[in-house]
Amino acid sequence: MSKTEEHSRAERVRDRRRRQSSRKIGEMPIYKPVEPLRPSKETSFIGPKKRKTKIRTYTLDAIALPQPREAMKRPSVELHMPSIEWRAASAFIVVLLSIALYMMWTAPYFLVVTPQVSGSNYLANEDIIETLDLGGTPIFVLQPEDLEHELMLTHPILKTVEITVSLPNVVSVAVTERQPALIWQQDGKMAWIDDEGVAFQPKGQITEGLIVVNALGTPPAPAMDAENRNPWAPPAYLDPNVVAALRALVPYVPQGATITYNPQVGLGWRDSRGWMVELGDMTEDFGLKLRLYETISNWLVANNIQPVLVNVAYPHAPYYRTEP
Repeated sequence: MSKTEEHSRAERVRDRRRRQSSRKIGEMPIYKPVEPLRPSKETSFIGPKKRKTKIRTYTLDAIALPQPREAMKRPSVELHMPSIEWRAASAFIVVLLSIALYMMWTAPYFLVVTPQVSGSNYLANEDIIETLDLGGTPIFVLQPEDLEHELMLTHPILKTVEITVSLPNVVSVAVTERQPALIWQQDGKMAWIDDEGVAFQPKGQITEGLIVVNALGTPPAPAMDAENRNPWAPPAYLDPNVVAALRALVPYVPQGATITYNPQVGLGWRDSRGWMVELGDMTEDFGLKLRLYETISNWLVANNIQPVLVNVAYPHAPYYRTEP
């Protein structure tokens, strides 16, 4: 066979193949292009689903191991713990404590008999013991601070009170008393007044060195210092400055003379030479008033003048009167 025939035959085969492929392509259906799906609210497709990992569980049964022959032959010993009723034990403890408390509250060994009092000169120890009234009281129930307040409120003469309690039944009371500076008489009653101006009931008969003031009315209330004042002490009846002035007045007042207090004219006294002296308010110009009175009284005696009144309440305008 020649080369020309082989070439023409191969071309015919290729032509036949092209026609067959074109026929197949013409017979195939035509598809439109498909858009890719994207996740949205309208579609539930989010992505490829993940495979759930399966968890496998295995159950292991205990295998009874063979025990040695010696262990199998030995008899088993069971220990039984004794059961304790805790409620019964608690009740027993409560009963014991109750009995102990009862013995402590009623045993004479812990009951106060008589407090030991020290430091009192004017107030009798019996008055302090009677006020406390601690006979037969268990030592465990005492509150020293409350007892101190009770004593100071009942007896204003007590300036400080200190109570100590010690086992088995000892109560000690140490007190300090107010010292009287003058005697105040008003409305038929008498009181002692100390340097702080506190008035309290007299205890005993003491007149030596004390000024006696006969008041015709109530003095003005002194100013109170709320911050420094002891709430358990009685309030001051006189201004402490007035008390200090009255004590300084002792050398100028004739012995046995009584100082008078009048709310209208202030302080004064009756001189032994027969006239009345009026000093006015003793909290102001006290020293000047006394020097002025001494000068006036000496001049009256030197000039044989017998006044009925000498008034130095106002140092810039003193006067005397010869007629009532």
